[in-house]
Amino acid sequence: MDKATMEHFKNLFMEILSEEEVFEGALLSPVTLEGDEVDIVSVEKENQMDFRLKARTAVYLKKVRKSLQKIEDGTFGECEDCGMEISYNRLMARPTADLCIHCKEAEEKEENQMVHKNRTSVRNGGRVLPIEHLEKGFHRDETSTSNFHVSHMDYQDIVS
Repeated sequence: MDKATMEHFKNLFMEILSEEEVFEGALLSPVTLEGDEVDIVSVEKENQMDFRLKARTAVYLKKVRKSLQKIEDGTFGECEDCGMEISYNRLMARPTADLCIHCKEAEEKEENQMVHKNRTSVRNGGRVLPIEHLEKGFHRDETSTSNFHVSHMDYQDIVS
């Protein structure tokens, strides 16, 4: 990969990292649970979404730092599996890519086979939870379409 292209990606990663505080500030901190049941459920859903966004942002920023380190090491653009060069078009589409398209497709095919294998092993189409989860507040909810229900108090016990 030529020097100008490496510099382009380095600048891109530095710009993303400079906006890290914007990423962190844009996400709300957990809101306390007050009000009636509808308010509590709504707030819990907001907190869950906020947590997912924070987790995704953290993973992405970690990948950006890793890619920046690879630029410094001179290994940016090399596939971690086969060692071949990752195509420019792939890097433009996904700058933090660490696998060439062939290795990534093979990885995804393997993951899909594992998912399919796991799906066929589950009987009766229901969710299977370890017994310790049942003891912590999961119970059958015969009135809804979901297989399990978690009450507010039990949910707090499980996540803490």
